[in-house]
Amino acid sequence: VGAINSAMGGVGIAGAKDDILGDLYHNPAGLMALEGHHAAFSMELFKPDRTLTATAPTPQGLFTGAQQSKSDFVPIPAFGWSSEVIEDKLVIGFGGLGVGGFGVDYRQNNMHPLLAPKTMGGFGNVYSNFSLLKVTPALAFSASEKLSIGLAANIDWSSLSVDPFPATSPDGAFYPSATAAATTFGFGFQAGLIYELSDAVNLGLAYTSKQMFDEFTWNSTNADPTDAEFGTHREFSFKLNAPSIIGAGVSLQATDQLYLAADAKYYMYSSTEGFDESGFTQTGAVAGFGWDDIKVFAVGGQFDATETLRFRAGYNYSDNPIPDENSFFNVAAPAVIQHHLSLGFGAEVATGVDLSLAYYRAFESEVSGPLYNPAYEFGQVGVPDSNVTSSMFEDSFVMQLSFHHH
Repeated sequence: VGAINSAMGGVGIAGAKDDILGDLYHNPAGLMALEGHHAAFSMELFKPDRTLTATAPTPQGLFTGAQQSKSDFVPIPAFGWSSEVIEDKLVIGFGGLGVGGFGVDYRQNNMHPLLAPKTMGGFGNVYSNFSLLKVTPALAFSASEKLSIGLAANIDWSSLSVDPFPATSPDGAFYPSATAAATTFGFGFQAGLIYELSDAVNLGLAYTSKQMFDEFTWNSTNADPTDAEFGTHREFSFKLNAPSIIGAGVSLQATDQLYLAADAKYYMYSSTEGFDESGFTQTGAVAGFGWDDIKVFAVGGQFDATETLRFRAGYNYSDNPIPDENSFFNVAAPAVIQHHLSLGFGAEVATGVDLSLAYYRAFESEVSGPLYNPAYEFGQVGVPDSNVTSSMFEDSFVMQLSFHHH
């Protein structure tokens, strides 16, 4: 989150190196290490590149098509503020962080098995847009000279639109639309600690609870043009929580100029509503995304070239949460990225004001598995000789202004 944290590969559990946004996101205990008042404002421009390839058997033979998603830059904001240390014991912080999302926009394509017109058994165009914003009031306090503890409440807001919407029973052979974005609030908390092992080494632990959301609910209409009820009102709901996360980190002030850090995290998707189940229900609805738990590893560093100029770099690896057999059920959410490489720099542009810039590339990854159809073996077995492949890479540019007053 933010240009400093992004440039360093997302490390921050053992302290986010003078970056309030990284502390608020990874471990609020890190706020204790900030001297004076801090504020930061960040804007990320994020551009994903997604391609959907599918093969399906037909009486004339195998039918294969590929389609690239419409791709635009997506703005992702973040801001944060923290107080100076109160009576050598307490820091108050507050932030608003754009922390998650997915989306595709595949146009209808007659030469694509999944994107063919609905009357030909396809989905037509496929569209999705999900975003997650976290507002986090936080406290950090000094339990001893070497131990800092942080607590934060998470007040979450999310928005979701999908067309066609498969997680409800279809109208005949047609799933209804949920393009009118539904929004909902959720709640959770964060807790963390940082222990100063020596003057140069810090150890960190952090936990983010499951974020519990109300259901998304859409007003839609019957989608079956052959039904007498076509176009009449339908309402349906879907529950999508965010997973609990546990992590550990270490940081090293290797020299006066060189800072290094590493993190490991574990995301518990398989026990999170909306992500835990997959396949079709008895009514023909898709039960969920069917994601696995994942491990994430990050390393990063900062080199202070001068008193006012800093260079940063990082690398981040994530497991792919989507099992191959669930590729079809994640056409709208192809979260397959695994390798990220990031670079950036920061400069003091005025007294107490730093400008930081970052760029990261998420290298191309893919997930590939069979096509499912409720009419074939009740949707419990993949269609023979079929395939659905989602591939994706991403570029992101981030700018951040940081203010500090001692």
